[in-house]
Amino acid sequence: MKLYLCIVLLSFLPWTICGEKILVWYTEGSHWINMKPVLEELVHRGHQVTVLTPSTSMFMNTSDEQALFDYEPFPVEVSLKEMEEHMETFLHFSMYEMDHMNVLQIYMKFIELMENEMKFSLAFLDGVVKSDTLMNKLKAGKYDLLFSDPIFPGSDLVADILGIPLVFSLRFSLANNWERHCGQVPAPPSFVPGAMSKLTDKMSFSERVFNILFYALNDAVAEFSWFYSIFAVPVLHFSGLRCLMFFPGIWPD
Repeated sequence: MKLYLCIVLLSFLPWTICGEKILVWYTEGSHWINMKPVLEELVHRGHQVTVLTPSTSMFMNTSDEQALFDYEPFPVEVSLKEMEEHMETFLHFSMYEMDHMNVLQIYMKFIELMENEMKFSLAFLDGVVKSDTLMNKLKAGKYDLLFSDPIFPGSDLVADILGIPLVFSLRFSLANNWERHCGQVPAPPSFVPGAMSKLTDKMSFSERVFNILFYALNDAVAEFSWFYSIFAVPVLHFSGLRCLMFFPGIWPD
């Protein structure tokens, strides 16, 4: 009798699991290659995943019939040739030029590359937030959260407009700059090695001095290459972009 009653009760239970609706901010290159398996696993666990995809992309293939998730395309005023040339310049600098430059030359070239990268990012952000059709569609989609690889900025602004939590997949800024200044992440330079400094948590006195200088130098680079580009954009939405991005719902380990 008890077994029969259990079978009857189970027959009334839903056989499908309704997962979360996840909106994914676009990314590119190796970052997309690394993120794709995560999205596929989310789909396998019952979540609905939609990826914002620019009309110009080197790696994101919206015509992939085997994709387990949906793509939401948006137009951008950036050509594929421009993106490929920028990527080739960056890789050539990283692999062949950097070892033959002094510190000043490296940072001057890096600032130039980051300013160009920021122009692309702001153009992509334009394609999303300035499209009333797309933004209305995203609002009507009632997504539960926005998942983002923060190497390409803008997801924070979209999450704020949609009123949904933001989840980052990694921490990324040089010397933890944006995390420290905007996210208020504790990072005293005498104890916490700056990201990309190649230092560990066990530093000698000279390494601690180097780390302090590394923090200061990269703060200056970020101010002139990233934040200046953001503040120069004559769009009201961008006025809070600098520190919006460091209030995500979940921080990665």
